[in-house]
Amino acid sequence: MVQDIIGGATSYEEQSLMDILEDIHRWLSYTEKKKEFMQSKKQELIERKYWDNVAPDFQLTINSTLAYFNTIIYDLNLVKIAIEKHCITKREILLLNNIGLKAMAYNLEYSKTFKEDRQDWHEYGKPDFMIAEELYGKGRDYFVTMQDASNAACRLEDYMEKGQVTNNTLHVSGSVSASQIQQGTSHSVQTIHIETELDYERVLNILQKIQRISRSDDFLEDFGEYADKLKETVVEAIELVNKKDDPSKIRSFLLTIKDLAMEISGSVIATGIVGMISQLPIL
Repeated sequence: MVQDIIGGATSYEEQSLMDILEDIHRWLSYTEKKKEFMQSKKQELIERKYWDNVAPDFQLTINSTLAYFNTIIYDLNLVKIAIEKHCITKREILLLNNIGLKAMAYNLEYSKTFKEDRQDWHEYGKPDFMIAEELYGKGRDYFVTMQDASNAACRLEDYMEKGQVTNNTLHVSGSVSASQIQQGTSHSVQTIHIETELDYERVLNILQKIQRISRSDDFLEDFGEYADKLKETVVEAIELVNKKDDPSKIRSFLLTIKDLAMEISGSVIATGIVGMISQLPIL
């Protein structure tokens, strides 16, 4: 299928499984070509003895991009194989969704580290700097394109293998905890609530990503009157997580962040924030 002209705005609602597979094949080829291009341009800057002039934060962005290309290729291949074998699971949905969310974060990072870092190395019109500009432009274009992976993941979920209800006989030897077994029943439903420990590190990682995104001009423009409230809520939530506070309190803050983001329609950033929060099992 043809992607929308606006990165992250392609609708997959009416696309078939084969349409998604076609995009994955195209993304794999696109990633391989971008990886080769950016490696060659970085090497060119090294050979021209200009790489050391590039701002350290932007160097880090390029280096992490080159490493992440390998991860994207690996993950897309896993999704491709699952589709081809008609055995799509939650894992493939998460892998594809994460590529889209990470692409959104990288899109913002490119703007920050290239434009907002020290600019004394910006020698517009000079051949060496023009190569660095190519790295910026092509890298950011790539991640704008890959934001659509999250939209494809939402549609792919419709094709996910659903669990089937079967009759089973369970033989238990020894003691059982956190379990509910009822004898002599059929077609019954039992509900069990098991307390699990909150993954504070994972929650903190998501909150810190949102905090970095909230510092961008695009965020302020999209969120308007809600921007300050969301930023304050994220700061308070991070404080609670660092203190390993009551999970129910943290859950309340996460839901507030999600609700605020859901108030913003037509925003790729807001959609990404909702997606990141929704990944957390605490919700």
